[in-house]
Amino acid sequence: MTDSFFKSEPDEKPSGDIPTLDDSAESQESGTGEEGEGFRTEEGRMAAIMAYIPILCFIPLLNMKDNKEAHFHARQGVLLFLIEVLAVIFLIDGISRFVFKALLIIAVALSVVGIYFALQGKNYKLPIIGDLADKAKL
Repeated sequence: MTDSFFKSEPDEKPSGDIPTLDDSAESQESGTGEEGEGFRTEEGRMAAIMAYIPILCFIPLLNMKDNKEAHFHARQGVLLFLIEVLAVIFLIDGISRFVFKALLIIAVALSVVGIYFALQGKNYKLPIIGDLADKAKL
């Protein structure tokens, strides 16, 4: 029972192509990781962290356009922020009911327009739906 489950010092690195935790930490610090370069500055690292905090995501987006690392994370953070805002809006019962009713009315109206032009024998591209249908591989 004197042996610990966790070893304090590894005896030797395993051979082969399988990366270990130590290898990935070394490659990330040196900026030679496979998924991209590590952060060049501490300012870039802090801006990237700030990008994922809801309201603060706009600071690196607007103030650090020259820092590619911070700008990359800021764009992702802004999109996540918009998704979070939509989720909060849909938590409000009256608004979510209104949105779903409006979507249903729009869908029925577009169906009626589609039937009207189909009866006339015309190919009419419905707004928004027509572009999405062209892009979809159905």
